[in-house]
Amino acid sequence: MQRRRNLCSSIRSLGKLMGKDLQYLPAHPGYYRPFFKQLHPEQCDLTESRIRNIKSDVLFALRQSGSIQSKGSYMAPLVGEWHKLWETAESEKHMRRYCSRLMHYCSAQNIAPGEVNDEVLTVFLQALIDESFVKNPEKTQRDIIGIWNKLSEGVPAWPSVRLVLPSKRNSYTIPLENFPQSFRDDVAALVDHWSGKDILDETAPMKPLKPRTIKSRLYRLRQIASALVIQGMPIDEITSLSAFTQVEAAKTVLRFYLKRANDQTTSQVHGLAILIKTLAKHWVCVDEEHLEKLKELCSRVDPKFKGLTEKNKLRLRQFDDPRNVRLLLNFPQQQAVRIQRDDRGLRNQAVAVQIALAVEILLMAPMRAANLVNINIERHIQRSRNGQAGVVHIVIPGSEVKNGDDLEYELPQETVELLDVYLKHYHPRLADGDCPWLFPGKGKGSKTRELFGDQISKHVFKATGLSINLHLFRHISAKLYLDNNPGGYEVVRRHLGHRSTETTLRFYSGTEQAAASRHFDATILQLRHATSSAERAG
Repeated sequence: MQRRRNLCSSIRSLGKLMGKDLQYLPAHPGYYRPFFKQLHPEQCDLTESRIRNIKSDVLFALRQSGSIQSKGSYMAPLVGEWHKLWETAESEKHMRRYCSRLMHYCSAQNIAPGEVNDEVLTVFLQALIDESFVKNPEKTQRDIIGIWNKLSEGVPAWPSVRLVLPSKRNSYTIPLENFPQSFRDDVAALVDHWSGKDILDETAPMKPLKPRTIKSRLYRLRQIASALVIQGMPIDEITSLSAFTQVEAAKTVLRFYLKRANDQTTSQVHGLAILIKTLAKHWVCVDEEHLEKLKELCSRVDPKFKGLTEKNKLRLRQFDDPRNVRLLLNFPQQQAVRIQRDDRGLRNQAVAVQIALAVEILLMAPMRAANLVNINIERHIQRSRNGQAGVVHIVIPGSEVKNGDDLEYELPQETVELLDVYLKHYHPRLADGDCPWLFPGKGKGSKTRELFGDQISKHVFKATGLSINLHLFRHISAKLYLDNNPGGYEVVRRHLGHRSTETTLRFYSGTEQAAASRHFDATILQLRHATSSAERAG
């Protein structure tokens, strides 16, 4: 009877959390997975244990109702060979725990350890999707495959079969080496042109492109060439970059990507069109009539959208809630204090303080991601005097900034104190003593944007339940300032390093709307209450 009451309570709680009538909620785990993935104690005023109980009870109810055709219980004890294998891997407790779900799944379905193969893992993935609330079934499958392969190498009794990691994406881009040599030679010459290898080349860009920009453009070249091949052009006919710049070829490429985007123009489609036009003008040197036709294509696929994306707007709305603002602003100091109180000298604790410092810097000095990861302790952090006293600036020369303008940020004292704690106690755990990078990565380089961005997003979500990416911090800074200083675009422009106020207005002129609405509503409510009071007094 108590079990029934608990189930009913959990199901009612689910309906309240989702804000929906229970009779309209479908009986399928896949519907609830995205919701449970983002559900966080800080965002719903429930404890972690209560959330776990709700998930467990809802899943149990789905199974009992017959909505899940489960082939075996993941909670059933391991039997036979699987139990022996579990005992054999006693020395690898951490890794075998990762494989526990797969082991219980196979044990329940009478699949012997030696019978596990790629096909079994494919069926297992579908079971995760259909029968569980696992946050990311594909990642879980990939993690298990990686651990399985390590165990097969390190544990003699473990099955020797090596599982194949599925591709993360269904890639359609053809490797450059598959194209004719003449095409590859043309691409190589273009890269030299972009990088300014010949400083006397009067046709080269006045300012050489950065390696990351060249890498991005090379990928777009592969996208263009691959689209032509997929649409029927023999690969042997793509002998030079001029193949891209023919008007009909350009239309073929753009139609391919428009179809992939449900016939909606996107920034990707427009970017490809711009690159084709740029090649035609500066590399292939087509005539003016030809170039005008390509310009017309660029105009037709221009999404005409220059401000914040809908996804960024959605994420920024989190910060219309003052509680979420406090959660984010307090995150750096709270995370650092928590680690310092229980510091056991572990590397992952040093990473946690590193993340705290990165978020603190992004809040106070909202630079671009590329500049953040490449902060050099000796070159970019400048103190007004020796030692830890004085004023501290982060100074980045324009040659290292996307728009070419210098960046200079004076750090508040709280930020400086966190910086000094990190440099003294935690930075040495993450790099050699002579490492110049504030945020060191593997080897002698700095951390990559991708890795750091992923770490920051995960740490912030774990502590606050807020969904944030690395680039969003610049938008958050602008929003918070404008919410409290309506019309203060010049300060935002200078702080973000925009060259013109027009850029700042294009991105942030709408972010004040919620704050303006609150001010407007407060005025109306004040008048309403004043009127009511006057009537009662009369």
